[in-house]
Amino acid sequence: MNLKNLILKRILAFLIDYLVIALYACLLFLISIQLQNTEDGLLVIAPARGQLIGFLTLTLPVFLYFFLTENSRHHATFGKRVLKIKIEKANGQIPQSKNIFIRNLLKFLPWEFAHAGVHWIVYYSSANMPVPVWVYILLCLPQLLLILYFISVVISRGHSSLYDQIAGTRLNRLIVEG
Repeated sequence: MNLKNLILKRILAFLIDYLVIALYACLLFLISIQLQNTEDGLLVIAPARGQLIGFLTLTLPVFLYFFLTENSRHHATFGKRVLKIKIEKANGQIPQSKNIFIRNLLKFLPWEFAHAGVHWIVYYSSANMPVPVWVYILLCLPQLLLILYFISVVISRGHSSLYDQIAGTRLNRLIVEG
């Protein structure tokens, strides 16, 4: 499989999966609007509580979607199955649950950092307090990690990102038997 083909398939598979995530996030947003009953329409909650709510309602379900589908017999999310690619161990064998867990933990860690940064910046801004430098670092760190992840995908010709390399996994084309 050539470089452009696997990289493109990997990106398209993630976009398909991201559409699933976005639909779920829209549903959460609609529910949260219904639950808010403040006069100004904006409910500001403590950052730690907001982080916990966000983690339990968005990050954990998304993590579980990726972990459970990649840990299934297909070793692929819906997007990966559509694009006929799958997760495997770096040596080509079937990945173990721990490999897939580590892969997805590292994959979504930047996302969780960004969520935490957003909660804290909203908190400080709504309280008219100066935003500490560490909050900006928390918001910039995910961007840097995503750039590293993308560069590692290009360098590996689409087979593995930095989180794949750490987890001992890679992406490969799905071989259809029969």
